[in-house]
Amino acid sequence: MTAINYHEMDLDELRQYVLTYREDIAAFHVYVDRSKAAGRMITINVGDPDWKAKLDEKLLHHPSLNPDGYQPPA
Repeated sequence: MTAINYHEMDLDELRQYVLTYREDIAAFHVYVDRSKAAGRMITINVGDPDWKAKLDEKLLHHPSLNPDGYQPPA
């Protein structure tokens, strides 16, 4: 079997690999680490009573999730 070099894949290729080979836990960990480093993951603390408002704020300002700068009506 050929060894897979996750670091040679760009993030989108690695995502597709992880979705295809879900049992490859090492690839999943590399994907999560690289996604966090690239700012593509949002983390929340569900123990925080204000977690939903903070999540909404993060989603509104996340460039890949809101590329047009949408603001909901007040």
